[in-house]
Amino acid sequence: MEKTWKNGLICLMGGILFHYLFYGKALGISYPLYILYIYLVFYFRVPSNGNREKIVDFLLLGSAVMLSLTFVLFNNGILLFLNFLMVPALIFIHMVHARRWNFDQWGNRLFIKSMVFTFFETILKFFNLFQFFANISKRNMNDQSFQMAKKIMIGIFISIPLLWTILYLLISSDQHFEQLLGQLPNWFYDANIGSLVFQLVLVLVITLWLFAFFITLSKPLVIPGQVEETQPVKMDIVIVSTVLLLLNFVYFLYSAVQFTYFFTGDPSSTSLSYTYAEYARRGFNELTLVSIINLGILFVLTHIGKFPKQVLPKMIKLLLSMIVIFTFVMLGSAYYRLSLYEQAYGYTYSRLYAHAFMILLVVLLALAMFKVFKEKFKLLRAMFIVSLLAYVLVNYLNMDQLIVKQNMARYAETGKLDVSYLQSLSYDAILTLIKSDNELFKEILKNKKVELMDDNENWQSYNFSRSKARKLLEKWEKVN
Repeated sequence: MEKTWKNGLICLMGGILFHYLFYGKALGISYPLYILYIYLVFYFRVPSNGNREKIVDFLLLGSAVMLSLTFVLFNNGILLFLNFLMVPALIFIHMVHARRWNFDQWGNRLFIKSMVFTFFETILKFFNLFQFFANISKRNMNDQSFQMAKKIMIGIFISIPLLWTILYLLISSDQHFEQLLGQLPNWFYDANIGSLVFQLVLVLVITLWLFAFFITLSKPLVIPGQVEETQPVKMDIVIVSTVLLLLNFVYFLYSAVQFTYFFTGDPSSTSLSYTYAEYARRGFNELTLVSIINLGILFVLTHIGKFPKQVLPKMIKLLLSMIVIFTFVMLGSAYYRLSLYEQAYGYTYSRLYAHAFMILLVVLLALAMFKVFKEKFKLLRAMFIVSLLAYVLVNYLNMDQLIVKQNMARYAETGKLDVSYLQSLSYDAILTLIKSDNELFKEILKNKKVELMDDNENWQSYNFSRSKARKLLEKWEKVN
């Protein structure tokens, strides 16, 4: 993309579209529509660097699109907030990789540098565009006309707030003057000038940011200084082996204790006299943190560390393998503890997300284990891809419906149900609540229907989950 009026007009359309879709409106179908516009401009106006897009590019593109569609399909506030931040980040990473990554050899530190340089180049071009448009205007007229137009514009900007204030005061002071101006005084009285100015500034900022970003993507990436990959850190076999050996000894003792009673008996029946919930709450967070630390140790030794030989020593491989096995035991213990806690207190967003996070940790540990024996394996890239896919999957699992189903199964066994928490769930849970046909849910459904009836949404805020919930509640009300 070059600095032409045609490209400027395309970006101006992007600024106007941003205002039309988002200003004063709840997010809905507007979000994926705007993402679609951004990608249309990207693929049709930003030239390729000559390299074909790779699998990782399509993965980033697909993930960004699928996460943007959650604003239409689902209504989970927590995930939608995270997606609001995640989608622009994924788009930025994808576009930088697809258009500015010209290096044959992948380098983690180098790619981070390319993103940082692209971001700051965009900011620099953003401010330079003000001067560019001034120069364009200056070239189309002689110097005297340009200076005259410049002074007129300055005078208009200065006079707008001054005229508004003076007219308002004059109108307030004399009724005849008010009648003389007719409807004009009412317009000045009712118009929210501050809001109008803010909207114009918003459109201008979005327009210039899009223009600056796409121009930056079109230029070759130039990183000052010598391009080097991250140098591995030299490590001593004896020191590392000693640390790993001590860690494995502690983990062995802990795992032995776990197998003696936790996996084979009732932890609440031990001499410690803990209930299920107390025991679960006592160790879950600590075990998860230890597992993350172990994953970090594996990452450092296999991805950053360097030993005298080109390959990992057999002793280090054995000790790392043992750490992975013991970590699996600890994650199994933490997973079981969380299940006990859910049996005692019910299922919530945070507890189900914790389950999902532990499953992800297991997969990441397996990847780290693979790296121990296959040292050319790109661990960081694989961990990023798996984590991204896991996050997209969680978005499409419909956690609200799962929470209702699990809590209803618990209610059937224990007679306990946190109705107030179910009230806080999003509209994604309506279908399951109606199907349950439980008297306890009638008040929840009535309240949700009142919320939906009071919601006068425009088409930009359309959400399939909310629309479906409205129709289901209307049918449910007729039956009940």
